[in-house]
Amino acid sequence: MIGTEKLFSYAGNILRINLSNRKISVEPILPYVKDWMGASGIAVKILYDELKDWVTPYDPANKLIFSSGVLLGTPAPSACKMTVNTLGPMTGGWASSCSDSYVGGELKRSGYDAVIIEGKAHEPVYIYICDGEIRICDASGLWGKTTWETLDCLREESGDPNLHALSIGPAGENLVRGACIIQDRNRAFGRCGTGAVMGSKNLKAIVAKGSGAVKVAKPGEFFESTLRIRSRIESARNSDKFHKYGTLYVLERKQEICGLNYKNFQECAIPEDMMESIDPVKTIEKSEIARQSFPGCTLGCGRKMHFKEGPYEGLRTEACQFEALNTLQTRLAVREPSFMFKANSFCNQMGLDVDAAGGAIGWAMECYQRKIITEKDTDGGALNWGDATLTLELIRKISYREGFGALLAEGCYRASSILGRGSEYYAMHIKGQDLYEPCRGSNGWLLGTATSTRGGTHTTGALVIESAPDLDREKARKVYGAEGLDRPWEYEDKPSMVTYMEAVSRIANTLGICLYSTTCLNVDWTDLADMTELYSAATGFYVTVEDLKTIAMRQLNLEKAFNLRFTKFDRKDDMPTPRDQREPIPTGNLKGWKLDIEKYNKMLDEYYDLHGWDRETSYPKRDTLISLGLQDVASDLEKLGKLR
Repeated sequence: MIGTEKLFSYAGNILRINLSNRKISVEPILPYVKDWMGASGIAVKILYDELKDWVTPYDPANKLIFSSGVLLGTPAPSACKMTVNTLGPMTGGWASSCSDSYVGGELKRSGYDAVIIEGKAHEPVYIYICDGEIRICDASGLWGKTTWETLDCLREESGDPNLHALSIGPAGENLVRGACIIQDRNRAFGRCGTGAVMGSKNLKAIVAKGSGAVKVAKPGEFFESTLRIRSRIESARNSDKFHKYGTLYVLERKQEICGLNYKNFQECAIPEDMMESIDPVKTIEKSEIARQSFPGCTLGCGRKMHFKEGPYEGLRTEACQFEALNTLQTRLAVREPSFMFKANSFCNQMGLDVDAAGGAIGWAMECYQRKIITEKDTDGGALNWGDATLTLELIRKISYREGFGALLAEGCYRASSILGRGSEYYAMHIKGQDLYEPCRGSNGWLLGTATSTRGGTHTTGALVIESAPDLDREKARKVYGAEGLDRPWEYEDKPSMVTYMEAVSRIANTLGICLYSTTCLNVDWTDLADMTELYSAATGFYVTVEDLKTIAMRQLNLEKAFNLRFTKFDRKDDMPTPRDQREPIPTGNLKGWKLDIEKYNKMLDEYYDLHGWDRETSYPKRDTLISLGLQDVASDLEKLGKLR
């Protein structure tokens, strides 16, 4: 597949920066390209090979890898993503976050596909990358500032109002487990706590500027594929709605299939009068002032907002996506329609993941409702559902680890373990990661979320398309190889469809393609066949759909092995939460529906069989790893007693 050292679409280099001794070096990316392609694929290989078994997330020996997608910097449809990868503090295992990023494109134009951050700076620093100039700069004046203030200061200091940066806020500085990294002001590398790892290294920000260009191997073929795929995406059903409102447009469908998180998962649908009052479409149409998009984005789902009235009058921010609505607005039963936008922007300023905030606060509010937590625990405050002012104050307290916020900063799993008193049942998490995904009634979404290697999350294999409105059943059957996507409560064929989505999500991340412009959400959008065309034409390395599936499964198995080295995860950690196992859906269209745990376990057995993993333990089988070229990994797991 690789026969030359002349690389197209890749920048060709990996930048390695040790903050402890300030050593800076450059190495080629070529040795990783054939088996791992790019971005998170290459990152998991480096982290698996280089981290010792005794390393912990906040140890200076941990590494943080920022990696741009292979197609980032080209006009490939929706190629606007980069990833950050590490040993994470939420699960103690594999951590990978993805975000739209100007910095990723600037990094490639500077000549680097990835940056590996090692060690720990003695004092706060930020990293400045501009072509061949690499500087580790003093950030003592930035420490303590929000991400928005940090960006303003960096732009003022450089004299460049268009400078782009990745930064952490107070949450990352204070090692809040759910801290995230923010691109400029409003795009987050969510989940996993990558911002806390960045804070543990005294690294405040990374700035990149580049004057180079990203070249493709076969321009004619590449642009022909690009235009054809773009045209198909733009003309597809629901593309216009996604363009106007982003993922917020799925609210009605989520209500229909009981996919909403209400009062910390006590219910899976919200009251109809609340549906009417919080309708984000109305708020967007009232307060939108401009469009917001990233280079290469096909759909352009971002909106700039200016609130000219109401409790957050004067707020200027980018509109949130559905996740903030479901994990902060409906989960906490807040009826003020502009709250989701305010809370999302405040979390971004603090550098706090919205799911970590919603997960901890939702757990606390339910415990207060059930009198497990009292004012003696909460600094004297009542934790009542629907209290928007209280929620914003708790976000601040979490970010600074102040008072009761110090407990919530640990995430709902650890907070409940510390508190005890039976509060553990109400901590909605998988593998220690705060869960935002309502899983009852959506079995493909549940299976993909529960088995995710980075902990409860819907973006690495869950059947997001179960939430898609107006699904074309015939096309869906052809793309996913099975029926039933419009009937999420069924159990049949879900494992094979989740396996397909695991491949789509991983290849999209390695290429830097936005997952939400793929068949993840719409069967007419970018699929694996499109990705083979784009990658082959851009790089000159011909690949097939089967090649991409193999690369994705190789990455997935190494993520799995990474977790087995650093955690005690096994089959029990691929199970739904106790609430999802025990409680029927209390209201809504699926009222009375209850997970059949025997059928779920059969789904899980089939899922393991498809992956070549042991049913009893979930551990990979030797033949599986060898078939993927992971013989050394098989030897490692055998020494740990975690190979079948």
